Amino acid sequence: MDKVKHSIGLIRKAEKLALTYNDFGFHLAFSGGKDSQVIYELAKMAGVKFKAYFYKTSVDPRELLSFIRSNYPDVEWVRPKMTMYQLIYKKGMLPLRQARFCCEFLKERNGVNAVVITGITADESAKRAKRKEQEMSCVKGQDKVFIHPILNWTKAEVIQFLNERNIEKCSLYEIQERIGCVGCPMSPKTMRRDFRNMPNFKKAYINTVQKLIDEKGKYSEFPSAEDVVDWWASGMSRKQWLANKLQYTIEYTEQSSEY
Repeated sequence: MDKVKHSIGLIRKAEKLALTYNDFGFHLAFSGGKDSQVIYELAKMAGVKFKAYFYKTSVDPRELLSFIRSNYPDVEWVRPKMTMYQLIYKKGMLPLRQARFCCEFLKERNGVNAVVITGITADESAKRAKRKEQEMSCVKGQDKVFIHPILNWTKAEVIQFLNERNIEKCSLYEIQERIGCVGCPMSPKTMRRDFRNMPNFKKAYINTVQKLIDEKGKYSEFPSAEDVVDWWASGMSRKQWLANKLQYTIEYTEQSSEY
């Protein structure tokens, strides 16, 4: 596949720059998902020096953590200074699509003063489609160079590559297309699915919201902490969700009075 050769060539060309930052070479951002498995394999095929890092967020599916431990024992785990729940409490709010502070704190602060290999692809979003294969960034005054070797790969090409090399994928892919943080605000549909399949995470979010209500007076317009989390996973605006909740309550009360 020509794209494999192109990706390997891109990584090899950037190794000299990576070594000027760190003796270990590239900082490879590894999530345990399909895309990160591909860049890990490509780095090995390229024969370059690199160190792979997994940014643990505290809201990672159990199956994913077990998969990484078993299949990628050389990956170094980076644990956050605060859990997602502690971060929410400190910020006084749940992360939203327009205010996604969780990624900035739990992931994006890593890999500074390094050349970072990522597994992002252009077909994931319109924003990522505008990215370039090589990019320079600055995080709190420190360099962060990005290499996106599979930026122009399709989802089918990612799967084809892994299948051809007999690379095992996380078992969660048997029931879902993507794997990420449980409670990611970027996809309310995915959040609702995860909360159904992994209710312990939803309970932990509810407990955190309850602390915000009790100790910081947040979300006072909602009937309960569980309602706040249900709104968060709905994809609706607060005003729309609360209006729907009120209408449902009125209809339920009227129906109950008829019996």
